[in-house]
Amino acid sequence: MEYKIIEKIGIGGSDRICYRCKKGNKSYILVWDNDLKHHLKMQKHLFSKGISVPEIHWVEEESSLILMEDLGNDSLYKLSRKRRSLISHYRAAIKALVKLQVDGYDDAPIKDHYDKEHIKWEQQYFKEHFLGQCCNIPRKNIKKLDEDFEKLTEELLKAVQPWSNFLMHRDYQSQNIFIKDRKAKIIDYQAARIGPLTYDLAALLRDSYVNIAPKMEKKLFEYYFECLKKKHIKFKKRRFLYAYALTALQRNMQALGAFANLWLNKDKVRFKEYIPRGLELLRAGLEKTDYQELYDCVMSAQVTEACLSKD
Repeated sequence: MEYKIIEKIGIGGSDRICYRCKKGNKSYILVWDNDLKHHLKMQKHLFSKGISVPEIHWVEEESSLILMEDLGNDSLYKLSRKRRSLISHYRAAIKALVKLQVDGYDDAPIKDHYDKEHIKWEQQYFKEHFLGQCCNIPRKNIKKLDEDFEKLTEELLKAVQPWSNFLMHRDYQSQNIFIKDRKAKIIDYQAARIGPLTYDLAALLRDSYVNIAPKMEKKLFEYYFECLKKKHIKFKKRRFLYAYALTALQRNMQALGAFANLWLNKDKVRFKEYIPRGLELLRAGLEKTDYQELYDCVMSAQVTEACLSKD
């Protein structure tokens, strides 16, 4: 019996191509991935640790094809629109995240770390694509932010240091998490690094795709801390939350840079709609800091008419 392709599936900003297909009464996801070897290496590692990633059924290396488990359509992003059982879905996502971060760290087939070089790269990405290209802020004005960016980098690295050696998904947001049989299943883990606990938590709870109320965020913090305790991870709440706040600034800047780049340079127009929420999160986070030049710049940032007319 042959596999029959049913539909093409959109997968956000990735260059991978995915199709849902059927064989008999069972459906699968067929993925073309130009970095197949790394994908397989990461999936094998995570799957062996009992981490909730899709099962692989077969691989055709010459064509860069993988046939994977179909996780269905219930991404955390789609479920968040319904608002039903949302806290339980997010708890499932947090439980899966802690397992990935802690259990996935040992023997992870990764050499890359979330270090100063990568932090500076994310900041440059934000400056180039969001501030420069999307908001048309002059280079001389962006240059004035250098001191604040340097300060943020140093303070962030110092703050996360006690929790910096864990597995980091690097894009743990609602569109990369599916709920199946009441458990969270994780996709798009190929960009994983060794890094701080706080980055993926910020990606999940300060997600530009979903409006999570502060009250719910606080409840989810408490659940995350419970999960860490069960893994015997030591932390002081105040220090951890400070590190989280700095990491969230960095993550929100990275996301805005990505949205602008995908919209303006890769013709993925739908990412434009997430910019207002991303900007709202960044502005709110900067209000509680002393990065004055960066705060003033971000508060005055506006998507230019030239960008809006591109659509």
